[in-house]
Amino acid sequence: MAFGFLLNWLARLLPPACPLCHRVLDAAARGSFCHICTVSMCPLPAAHCPRCALPFVHSSASSSHLCGRCILDPPAFSATYAAALYEGQLRLAIQRFKFHQHPNLDRPLAVLLERTLPADLDVDLLVPVPLHGGRLRERTYNQALLLARELSRMRGVPTSAEVLLKNRATEPQQTLSAVQRRQNLCDAFQLDRDVEGKRILLVDDVMTTGVTVDLCSRTLLKGGAAKVEVAVVGRAPL
Repeated sequence: MAFGFLLNWLARLLPPACPLCHRVLDAAARGSFCHICTVSMCPLPAAHCPRCALPFVHSSASSSHLCGRCILDPPAFSATYAAALYEGQLRLAIQRFKFHQHPNLDRPLAVLLERTLPADLDVDLLVPVPLHGGRLRERTYNQALLLARELSRMRGVPTSAEVLLKNRATEPQQTLSAVQRRQNLCDAFQLDRDVEGKRILLVDDVMTTGVTVDLCSRTLLKGGAAKVEVAVVGRAPL
């Protein structure tokens, strides 16, 4: 009780600040980015593929049709929701969150993502993209799981880190091509819980080529999931 009192006292004494630029926030904005940081994050263009959220080159293109890649080689997931483009301030925030021990960025990033999700999103379970145990010990937390837990609180949908596991260590994906990424992650994911008939929202921080979420989705669907959709904070324009 004394500890809780101390936290409440400190919260009143210290005004909330933007977790990215540290500008002072209004009390109502606690747990989110400031207005300046938020407006500097480039939203996903209206013209984008509804399946993988890839922005179209021409802004006048219709967002009701699939991109060429999704037509020729459809991914296992049926839709992607992305909060913004993976560049500028959002890229900075995600890199701090993921690589520089800033787990406190989970809530403001999840707030951005939650605003992107349809109000009538119809899913039974949130599943974070898993980390291998070795990588988890290095990083000390799975950023996708932190995001999923925050979304779970906001939407009232359960989340589970035990459904999908990464069963072997793989090379970092950042410098690999799409083909190399798929080879690198081949058979790296396994199902560890029953998902029969479940409608699943797969949660991650960033989508680049979409290989990781595609392979995770295939594992979930092979295990009996009814459908898999994807939610990411940042979508990298290819």
